Amino acid sequence: MKKSLLALAAMGAFAGAAQAQSSVTVYGLIDMGYKSVTTNTTVRSTGATTDSTVTESGANGQMSGSRLGFRGVEDLGGGNSAGFTLEMGPDFTERVNGINTGTRLGFLSLSNKSLGGLHIGRQVSTTKTVNDSFTSFGNANFSNGSVTGVDSPSATMSQLTASTATATSKFATQGSLGNNNGGERISNLVRYTTPTFSGINASAGIFKSTTTAATTQAVFVGSAEGDGTDFGIRFTQGAIDAMAGYTTYNTTNGTTADLTTKTSVMSLGASYDAKVVKGFVTYNKRDHDVPGAAVGIVKFTDVTVGINVPVGQTNLLVAYGNGTDEGSTIKNDKSGFQVGAVHNLSKRTNIYAAYGAGKVEMSTGTPTNSKVTDSGMTAGIRHTF
Repeated sequence: MKKSLLALAAMGAFAGAAQAQSSVTVYGLIDMGYKSVTTNTTVRSTGATTDSTVTESGANGQMSGSRLGFRGVEDLGGGNSAGFTLEMGPDFTERVNGINTGTRLGFLSLSNKSLGGLHIGRQVSTTKTVNDSFTSFGNANFSNGSVTGVDSPSATMSQLTASTATATSKFATQGSLGNNNGGERISNLVRYTTPTFSGINASAGIFKSTTTAATTQAVFVGSAEGDGTDFGIRFTQGAIDAMAGYTTYNTTNGTTADLTTKTSVMSLGASYDAKVVKGFVTYNKRDHDVPGAAVGIVKFTDVTVGINVPVGQTNLLVAYGNGTDEGSTIKNDKSGFQVGAVHNLSKRTNIYAAYGAGKVEMSTGTPTNSKVTDSGMTAGIRHTF
C-alpha cells in the first residue's frame, strides 16, 4: 500500500513538473456571414457592358479566414524554449467538407531569450505581415474596393504568355483585392528572428523546394516548387509602428516550356495610434522577370491609406487605395475604397458589415475587357476561441 502511494505521488509530481514546463493551446476563429458582389465589364471594341451578381448566405470567412490551430511551448531551461504551431483552414459550409484551405501555418521553433529564434516550416512572409498589420481592415478576406494586388495568385505564366491579347485581357480583370500583391504564406521556410532591441526586431529566411515534373508550371507569384529569401525589420515605440518586408521567389516550369520566373516583392507599412483614431499606410511593389516572354518584366505597385476609429464597443474602418499594373504592352490603373464597422458583443464575439467598390481601367493595349468595376457588401458574425 505504501509503495502504491509512493508511486502515485511520484507520478503526480512528474506530471506536475511536465505541466509546468510545457503547454498546448487550442485556438480558432469561426466567421460566417452573407455577401453580395456585382461586377461590370466593358468591352473596348463594342462598348457593350455585362453585369453579373453573386450572392451567398452562410458564407464562410468573409472578414477573416476561419481557422483551427494548436500552439505549444516547452521550457527547456536556461532561457531556452521549443515550440510549434499548426493551423488549418476549415470551411464550415455544406459544399466543402473538411479542411478547405489546407495548412495555413505549420512550423517548429527553438528560441533563446538573448539570441533569438529559429523557425522551420510554413510561415507568414514578412511582406504579408506588413499588409496584415498596417491596413485598417487588417488581414480581412473582404476584397471589394482594395487594390493590393492580383486577383488570381495561381495564374500560370503559360496563361500570361500564350498571346499578348490573352495576357492583357487577363491583367485587365485583376483589380480585385486581397493581400496577394503584398506576399503570401511560405512553405519550407527556415527563418531566424532576432530579439527585440530598443523596439527593433528583424528576421531573415530562406526556402527551397525543387521538382523535375514536366507538367509543373511556373506560377505567377511563386509556388512550393521554387526557392527564395524573406527579410523583414520592424520598429515599435509608443504610438508608432513601422515595418519593411522583402521577399524573392524563383520558380522553374519543369521541362515543357523552360520558363523561369524571378519575382521580388517589397512591402512598407506604418501606423500611428492617437487613441481616438489610428492611421495606416502601406506600399507594395512586386516585380516579375520572365526571360524571353512577351510580357517581359511585369510590375505591380499600390498604395493604401486608412483609419480605424473606436467608438465605444464599435470600430469604424475606412480605406482608400490606388495602384498600377504594367507590362511591355500593358498598363492598368486601379482604384477603390472600403468602409465598414465591427461591433464587439464581447471579447470573443463581434458582428460586422462592410461595403467596397473598385475599378480597373486599361490605358494601353487592346484587351477584350478594357474596364472592370466591382462593388460588394458583406455582413456576418465572428467568434474566436
